[in-house]
Amino acid sequence: MFSGTKRTASGAIALMIGLGVGVSAIAADGESTDFKNYKQKIPGTTAEFEMVPIPGGKITIGSFKDAPNRTPDELTPKEVEVKPFWMSKHEISWAEFLPWVFVDSSEVLKEGKDTGIVDNDGYSHPTKPYGSVYRNRGEKGYPAIGMSRLAAQAYCKWLSFKTGVRYRLPTEAEWEYACRAGSDTAFFWGDDPSKANEYAWYFDNAEDTTHQVGELKPNKFGLYDIAGNVAEWCKKEAEDSPNVVRGGSWYHEVEFLRSAARILQPPNDEWNYLDPQSPKSVWWLSAADFVGFRVVRTVEKEPIPEPQYKAGEEPAEAGEGKPVAEGKDNAAATYKSLCAGCHGTSGKGDTQLGKMLKARDYTDPEIQESLNDEEMFDAIKNGLEVDGRDVMHPYKDDLNDEQINALVDYMKSFGGGGAKIDASADYKRLCAGCHGESGKGDTQLGKMLKARDYSSEDVKSTLNDEEMFDAIKNGLKVNGRDVMHPYKDELNDEQINALVELMKSF
Repeated sequence: MFSGTKRTASGAIALMIGLGVGVSAIAADGESTDFKNYKQKIPGTTAEFEMVPIPGGKITIGSFKDAPNRTPDELTPKEVEVKPFWMSKHEISWAEFLPWVFVDSSEVLKEGKDTGIVDNDGYSHPTKPYGSVYRNRGEKGYPAIGMSRLAAQAYCKWLSFKTGVRYRLPTEAEWEYACRAGSDTAFFWGDDPSKANEYAWYFDNAEDTTHQVGELKPNKFGLYDIAGNVAEWCKKEAEDSPNVVRGGSWYHEVEFLRSAARILQPPNDEWNYLDPQSPKSVWWLSAADFVGFRVVRTVEKEPIPEPQYKAGEEPAEAGEGKPVAEGKDNAAATYKSLCAGCHGTSGKGDTQLGKMLKARDYTDPEIQESLNDEEMFDAIKNGLEVDGRDVMHPYKDDLNDEQINALVDYMKSFGGGGAKIDASADYKRLCAGCHGESGKGDTQLGKMLKARDYSSEDVKSTLNDEEMFDAIKNGLKVNGRDVMHPYKDELNDEQINALVELMKSF
C-alpha cells in the first residue's frame, strides 16, 4: 500500500544507531563535549527538556511523483548533507512554553498588537490568545499547541538568550533526516501503515485530541512523537517560502505521518478563522490546535540571536504603517473583541459583567433615542467613569478614529431589538475558512474535513433546514471527528436561520 523511495543513508547514521555510543564533538559554546543526550534547564524556571544527538550524513529526502498518497506540496527527491545537531527528544510542552507566554509585569518594556509584549531585554512575547491557551486539550505533559510559526521562532530566540545556547526551529532537511533515522520507507518504521498505532497519535487512535508526549514508541534516534500528536513547525528556507509543518498530528489521516509528507499553512486565514479579533492574532492560530514544534541545536557554533529591540528603544506602535481595516465586517469583529464581554453579542448588556456594571441595553428604543455620537466616540476613545467607577477602558491606543466611528454605528444598529443580522459577515467570519467564500468547500481545511460543496445541486437537494440549524448551533461530528464548532454562544436563533439561508443560496 505504501512504498518508500530507496535512499542511501551515510554510514554515520547506521553506526550511531547500531552502537548507541557518544562521540566527541564541538558544542555550541565552542567547548569540547560528548555528543550525547543532555538535559537543558531554563534559568529562572523549573522547566527542563532533553536533547538527542543526530549524527551528520547524506540522505535523499522528498518523494517521487508515483509514491502512494503523495501530494503536490511534497518536495522533489534530492540528496542533502546534514551536519550533526541535537534535536529535542519530545515536542515542546506547556512546561517549557508557558514561561515565555506569561511575562511578569515587572519585566515588560512595551506592549503592542504587532510587537507583542517586549521584555526588558528586548525579546518579544505573545499577546494573550483568544480563549484558553490550553484549548481543553491537556496541560501537564502535553505539547504546546496553536502557536504561529512567528511565535515558535520568537520562543527560540528567547530560549537562546535565557540559556546562552543557540536553539532554533529545524530546517525541513534536518527534520526529515531526523524523522527517517536512516530509513528509506514511507514511514520511519516501514511501509506498513497498520503499525502507526505503535508510534503515533493520529486520526484513528487519538480520540480527537493531543496526548502527553512520549507515551508511544520512539524512532531509532530516540525521538518521540516525531510522527503524529502535533505537526511541527520548520524553519523557513527563504522569505517567500511557505510556512510548513511536518509529521502530521492527532487531527490527520495516516498518510500525513509519512516522512516526506508536508502540510503548508494556507496564505489566507484558514488556520485562524475562529479568531474574532480585528486584526487577528499574529501569535496564535485559533483553528490550528494541531500545530506545535520541537527545537534543534547545531554542533557548529551559531550566534545567539540579537533581541528584537534594545533595552530603552521604543518599538513601533501597533499597526504603524498598515492600512486601517474598513467596513462592517471589521466593526463587528471589533465589537465582539472589545465590547461583547460586557454588552453580549446581542447588545443587551445582559452578561454577568454587564449586569454588574449596569451596562446599557442597546436594543432598548429609549436607550437608542438617548444615544449621542460624540459622547459614544469620546467614551470609547478616552474611557468612561460612572459614579467614580471605571466602566469602560480607553481604546485610543487600540483603535483609530475611523474604527471608533464604525464601532459607534455598529452599536447603534442594535436598535432593531436584537443582535445585528449580517449573514454575509457571519459566514465570512465563521464558515469561509472551511467552505471558502464560494461555498465549495475547496479550501485546504475543507478538503481535509471533506466539507460539503454548497454550490453543488446534488448537495443542495439533500439540505435540511433543521439539521443545518442544529449543526451550526450545537456543532457536528462525523465519524467521531468534530467537523463543526458549536456557535450557540455566538449566534442567536435568528442569526443562525439567516446563515442557513445564505448557505443554501450558493
